[in-house]
Amino acid sequence: MMIPESIRIHLPDGNFLLDSVGCSAAQVLMFPDCVLKIQNDCNVSGNEYDMMSWLQDRLPVPRIIAADHVDGVRYLLMSRMQGRYLCDETFLDDQPRLAELLAEGLRRLWAVDVSECPTIRTLDQKFKEIEAGLRGGWITAKQAAQPDTYGPNGFKSPAQLFDWLIRNKPAEELVLSHGDYCLPNIFADANGLTGFIDIGLSGVADKWIDIEKGLWSMWANTTGFFGGKQRPFDRRLLFDALGIQPDEDRIRYYGLLDELC
Repeated sequence: MMIPESIRIHLPDGNFLLDSVGCSAAQVLMFPDCVLKIQNDCNVSGNEYDMMSWLQDRLPVPRIIAADHVDGVRYLLMSRMQGRYLCDETFLDDQPRLAELLAEGLRRLWAVDVSECPTIRTLDQKFKEIEAGLRGGWITAKQAAQPDTYGPNGFKSPAQLFDWLIRNKPAEELVLSHGDYCLPNIFADANGLTGFIDIGLSGVADKWIDIEKGLWSMWANTTGFFGGKQRPFDRRLLFDALGIQPDEDRIRYYGLLDELC
């Protein structure tokens, strides 16, 4: 495995494990006290470094040890997050506690002052990215995460879905958004939340993006969508923990937006 010397000199001696949790295309090498993330040099990987640097004293995110990009590949060496993924069986078996931790994480994100945030991820910005993806042929119906997004009871094509998203654009409640608020990207221990990882999609965006993603991930991980133990799922738990009512229109909207992002 080719690793630049600028990174290699910081790596500890000994073996490492390849992380298999989550759906990231990155290669992640897990050492006892640090993590090396290797991925293609792109907007997401570049934004992860920028946002992680900005958030060092604002949120519990990994500490950057070293970073480099060589021949179209980015290398990010960072401290290892303490605690366990929220998709750990311990949390999945206690849904009320899981919902409380998800809500705690959302409140931590929303409390950050975004006036100097280096990344804007509003709908207008995402629309530009989607438009470029449609023109370049990078977005297709085959990439849909939900089977009923396209077809007889859904949209005819990604282009038609995009048109619907533009016409039904909601007013945005702008906060610091994680952008991929899934259980494997949030850590906790017996005392509560310990931190966030995989923040390449983070930036200023509507708070309902993370609510929708967190709700979907809670459902997918507790019901056996990814395999494993199946548990009854109670979607009200997250909203009770947040102390808000579900906005079904926004939840549907951001679930559909996710099909194109």
